[in-house]
Amino acid sequence: MPVNPPSPTVNITNQVLPTPGVLPYVQQQNFGQMLGQIIAWNPDCAAQAPVWLNEAVRKIYDRRTWFGLFTKGQLMCPQATTQGSATVVTGSSTVTGVNTAWTTSLIGQQFRIGYNNPIYTITSVDPVRQTLGLELPWGGNSTTSGYFIIQYYYNLGPNIKYLKIMVNMQLGYKFRCRWTQDMLDSIDPWRQNQNFPWAVAPAPLDPSGNYIVELYPASWIQQAFPYWVYIQPPNLVNDTDTLPAYIRCDVAILEPIAKALVWRGPKKNPYYDPVEAANKRKEFAYELEQMAQADENLYRINVTLPGEDLPFYNPGGALWDSMHAVMAGNSAYDEGF
Repeated sequence: MPVNPPSPTVNITNQVLPTPGVLPYVQQQNFGQMLGQIIAWNPDCAAQAPVWLNEAVRKIYDRRTWFGLFTKGQLMCPQATTQGSATVVTGSSTVTGVNTAWTTSLIGQQFRIGYNNPIYTITSVDPVRQTLGLELPWGGNSTTSGYFIIQYYYNLGPNIKYLKIMVNMQLGYKFRCRWTQDMLDSIDPWRQNQNFPWAVAPAPLDPSGNYIVELYPASWIQQAFPYWVYIQPPNLVNDTDTLPAYIRCDVAILEPIAKALVWRGPKKNPYYDPVEAANKRKEFAYELEQMAQADENLYRINVTLPGEDLPFYNPGGALWDSMHAVMAGNSAYDEGF
């Protein structure tokens, strides 16, 4: 097969991603070489083989949180915007600024007047007219008032499968990454608490289908929180595309080979072999389990040590106590949610 150029660089802000077209040292083959092995069993299925291979790869990705899908990034909080005042009109999604200096950098942040009105995401900014466009019409009373713009909701990227860890570097604590909107609405429906974030809760997907999280309490200052996530790689497209490190190519091709051997049935497939197809499916299941066991040696997930999965865990000792902020007693943070 002809070798196509590497796929365009996938650039997801604030994530460290593999370099396209670079075969990891521990990897065996690229996409084109894997397709060649599949098609060797049935040369008539060249058009179907890429689809089958990507389907098998997605099954593998969903099998567990593979070490090769583990990457790092950072969530960046912008400084709060409060300059001037804002005019809002009931039923209108346009906000007009007075003595403001709004720029397009505010798109995606959230606009509020007090705490008795909903949180509105900014979808557009006109720096000349000093107006904001909101995702929904203003539902409160018409008024000209002080306001604030901060970021409650964050897009971690379209490739997120699972947020594993995030850390507040100022407080020295891991975030609670398993909270829900139900829990946040139970303890603080107004979102009055601000600064010192310690929890992350998934929010509804954005219009483009991206994974969105709410940071709680929302930050008013510029700061960054490092995180570790498991990602969903893009489909294999070009011959030089590769599987993530430690995802075995010889396992990924087994199920597509099984499909190639029974595709279109015995009358139209001169390579029809249901017995060998069944063997390949069994081999795929067995080798997938073997690969999962080997992956456990790279990063342990089947067994956890005391405290390592807890966001707030005090191992004791004066050194630890001197290096970490003390959380208020009897707070929701202390309840183990």
